[in-house]
Amino acid sequence: MPIHAPRRPAPAAPSPSPPLRTANASVPALRTAHRRVSLTRIGVWAALAAGPVALAVACAMPRTVVAAAQPKQAAASAVRTADPAGAAALFCDLWLRSDAAQADSNTAQAVHALAPSVALPNPSVKTAQVLQRTVAVRSVRLDEGSWSVVVAAQFTVRDGASRSAGAVESTLVRYFAVPVVATEGASGPGAFTVTAAPAQVAGPGTAKVANSRYVKPLPADSALVSTLGEFFRAHLAGIGEVARYLSPGTELSAVSGSGYTAVRVDQAAADSENAIGAVPGDGTRARVQARITATDATAGTWPLVYTLEMTARSGRWEVTALEAGAPAKNSPEPTSPTTAGGAQ
Repeated sequence: MPIHAPRRPAPAAPSPSPPLRTANASVPALRTAHRRVSLTRIGVWAALAAGPVALAVACAMPRTVVAAAQPKQAAASAVRTADPAGAAALFCDLWLRSDAAQADSNTAQAVHALAPSVALPNPSVKTAQVLQRTVAVRSVRLDEGSWSVVVAAQFTVRDGASRSAGAVESTLVRYFAVPVVATEGASGPGAFTVTAAPAQVAGPGTAKVANSRYVKPLPADSALVSTLGEFFRAHLAGIGEVARYLSPGTELSAVSGSGYTAVRVDQAAADSENAIGAVPGDGTRARVQARITATDATAGTWPLVYTLEMTARSGRWEVTALEAGAPAKNSPEPTSPTTAGGAQ
């Protein structure tokens, strides 16, 4: 029987080749990738040849670095201004002591160093006012670099124009508003210029004071007042040890050089009933304001006022905090015992 050769299957249609442009576009990318790999290998082998330190540096270096430039602060647009209170007080002192008839004097030159265009006064030789000191009492910033500083000038005034040794003297305070332009330098005290002569103005008014929180008077023979008397004699006059009157953890040194030889408590008041009567249980606290009189070696007397926080412990009162100079208003209770070492 006839042998037939096996029929071969029809060849499949060839698949369409990718567009030429796609192949051409991938060539640069492949070349770049091969080049990066080659450069990396070269860098690693070079680092191995140089030593382990160089290898660590080479491995730590990033392959691609994209750094965003940090904008520099514009110093010119953010110039800080210094408070010119001290410069204004110095200028006012020099200006009040200057004399237009002595334009070449050291005082006049010092005035013009701070205020080149300011005219000098022309005081009378028979003036009865003698300048003692000047103090800046208020600084107001008007705009960028521009200030108005109110300066208090204290004078000694003699009765009439007499300068005799027996003339009666009194004290006078005058206030001057000084216009100042000030800039704060990167290093140094900055720059100050007084732009016009001072203007004499009225003195500051009286601020409204809040009602005192210490409305519970303490009896003069109470345990707390007795402790206050002993404490202030040790603290101000050096009679006894201060530490024995302090709560644990409170540190306060005696005032040195006060010149006081005796101290008495004239009046004391507390902010609560806890301070009145017998000493309460341990940990009970009370805030007290004490008005005292200190006597010096010449029998001079000095009225002083202190605010204290007291804590009861072991049947007696101890000073936990001394807040000399604190306003006697309804303020929040302190969160922790503090030491007013600066009250001296």
